[in-house]
Amino acid sequence: MVTAEPATKGRREQILEATLRVIGRDGREAVTHRAVAEEAGVPLGSTTYYFDSRDDLLGQALEHVSAEEVERYARLGEDLRDVKSGHELADRLISELVAAAEDRVAYIAEYELWLEAGRRPDLREAAQNWCDAEQRAVAGALDELGSNDPRADASLVVAAIDGLGERVLAREDDPAKAAKEFRPELRRLIERLIG
Repeated sequence: MVTAEPATKGRREQILEATLRVIGRDGREAVTHRAVAEEAGVPLGSTTYYFDSRDDLLGQALEHVSAEEVERYARLGEDLRDVKSGHELADRLISELVAAAEDRVAYIAEYELWLEAGRRPDLREAAQNWCDAEQRAVAGALDELGSNDPRADASLVVAAIDGLGERVLAREDDPAKAAKEFRPELRRLIERLIG
């Protein structure tokens, strides 16, 4: 016998993904039950069944993305432990940035959700978990490369990557082209941190 859970989970995730597309394309203010239902291709009643309010949609969208990013950064952290140089670490991190920025709508949605977490204390834990996962991934690689303070150094590298991500979003050209310009900057930073 088929249970209701898989269908329920699928519909809920479908709505959350649609919420992210609306945010990334039109901004947080465009999120309404009607707009999300239309984007998801589901009846309006589906959005109100799973989510009590617009704030609930935004909050659960952030929690959804955060959970996915925490898992992604755990995998990335394992992958980064085999880097052999600061230049290689910078190149791998820039490649991650380019891959994320290629889906411009999703990347903008992530930044919008970070801003939402800044306004809403109830969302800060999910945002912090995401941030901590990214920092752990980078700290592990920096530790392998000989950093004297991998956690503090990772904080600087993550801040630089986030800033570079904003610069990529502000440009109209291909993310890979923009990242090519930023690669030397990140290489210099990492090389200075690991000595």
